[in-house]
Amino acid sequence: MDFLRPDLQERLMKEHFEFRKLMEEHKSADSRLGDLQKKPSLSAKETLEEVELKKIKLRAKERIYHIVQEASKRAEQ
Repeated sequence: MDFLRPDLQERLMKEHFEFRKLMEEHKSADSRLGDLQKKPSLSAKETLEEVELKKIKLRAKERIYHIVQEASKRAEQ
């Protein structure tokens, strides 16, 4: 995630439970997607799983972005 500075990520991983949970969720979904994308073809069930994993990643990334924005605003004050 290009909007996430390493120093801020490290701090939020330590201090922000929801952020940490979302990062783990995003990473897990990304890993499973990678497994699915290595397959030459997907079953109908796997195709649905792929779509759901992409939605999970997007929702997590959007929420992570908002948490980062809030943290950055607080740091500026």
